[in-house]
Order: sequence, then C-alpha cells, then structure tokens
Amino acid sequence: MIKLVAADMDGTLLNSKKEISPNLFETIYKLKDKNIKFVVASGRQYYNLLKIFEDIKDDLIFISDNGSIVFEKGKNILISEIDEKKLVEPIELIRNIDNAYPILCGVNSAYAENDNPEFIYNAKMYYEHLKIVPNILDAIKLDKICKIAVYDGSGAETNSYPLLKKFNKDLLVCLSGENWVDFMNLDINKGKAIKKLQEMYKITHEECMAFGDYLNDYEMMQECKHSYAMANAHPKLKEICNYEAKSNDEDGVIVAISDYLNKNYK
Repeated sequence: MIKLVAADMDGTLLNSKKEISPNLFETIYKLKDKNIKFVVASGRQYYNLLKIFEDIKDDLIFISDNGSIVFEKGKNILISEIDEKKLVEPIELIRNIDNAYPILCGVNSAYAENDNPEFIYNAKMYYEHLKIVPNILDAIKLDKICKIAVYDGSGAETNSYPLLKKFNKDLLVCLSGENWVDFMNLDINKGKAIKKLQEMYKITHEECMAFGDYLNDYEMMQECKHSYAMANAHPKLKEICNYEAKSNDEDGVIVAISDYLNKNYK
C-alpha cells in the first residue's frame, strides 16, 4: 500500500494558469486519513510554497529548491549548502549570457542583482522572499546558498543550458522548466530528498507514488515505484516513468490519486 505521495508543482499540481485544483486540499485530507504523507516537491522556494499551502502547511512535507532545502512543520530537516568557491565561475558566465539572469537561493531568501521587469515578474512567481543586491555574490555572506537558479528569457534548453552544462563536474546542472536552469550540489536532487524521507519514516520504494512533468523530477521518479509522468511531461521523463497521468489541465494528479484510493480503500 502507498505510504507517501510526492508531486511537483509547475506543470503538475498547477494548471497552465498557475492555479491549484479546487479538489487538491480535500484529496490531501483523504490521504492523511489513510496515514499517507503528501509531499510537495518543487524547484520553488519554501516561502513561496508556504504561501500557497498556508491553510494546510502542517499536513505537508515541503521539498523546495529541487531538494536542497526540506521543511516539515516549520522545521528544516535537510539543507545542502554549496561551497562558495563553486558559485563564482557559474555566476560570471551567466552574467555574459544574453537574456539570462542568475538568482542565488538561500535558506532565508533568494538574491538577484538585476531589476529587469520581465525577470522580476518571473522570479517573483517562484521566490516569495527575493532581495535585489548590488552584487549577487555578496549574498554568500548573508545566507547559506543552496541553489543557483537561472531565468532564461530566450528558452533555457537552447540558450543557456548548452553553455552551463559544463559545470556538471562540480555541481548538478538541470533543466527545471522551459525558462529555467538550476544548479545544486552533485548529491542533491528531489530523488535524494525522497530517499531521506523514506529512511526517516521507514517507507520503501514500493510504497511511494510520484508525479512530475520536467527533468528536475527525473531522480524523484526513480525513487518511487508508482511513478507518473503527466501527459504534458517532457518526453525524456515519460521514458522512465511506469505510468502516465492526465495533463495538469485535466486534474491529472487528483484523478490518479482518486483512482488509487477507490481501488484500494472500499
């Protein structure tokens, strides 16, 4: 039987208008009644997720910043700080990529050095706590930096990612959305965060269900036997998942969970 359900946010729990399903909270309560943990697993900042789920925050586990920061009931249970020496070279390169903007993501806030309106609009969508500083590298002195995020207004997969993937030897560099590239420590991703939760709560691979749509969900799918790629998912994610859910605009996560509960709990 399932003991843990994990779901990505953008392209998965959120529809194309960035709205959560009106049935989501009720579904989470149904899972709680069956002693099934619900995990929000996102590249978004913890404080952004907290704002969305404020009313049920104590019923959830939050995997934020693609697994580098994990919170449960307001308590930080995982943090993976990046060595400051590994931050400088990527930031210097990002500054020289046309239409690409870096963000340093810390435990207390995210930090940027550019106030371009398009960039700020998109950054604020994912980072509730965002400070503009004269030099983004100054954030190293202000916070524990766990992720570099790059907003690419020209499309991350073709514009910035080909230049940034060379840093894969020191950091995990992944496409996290159409316009986003994320850097974390090599041993950090959503899958590693799920693995930690499995160990903490003695939950097995076979007892986990996961939903995602993009390549930053790749490792999470590998840690969960009941892995669902959304109908709108990246083709490479669909290749490794055991099931396909309806799209994020068709309440795919809710439909799949409801089907599972109806089949297994009469």
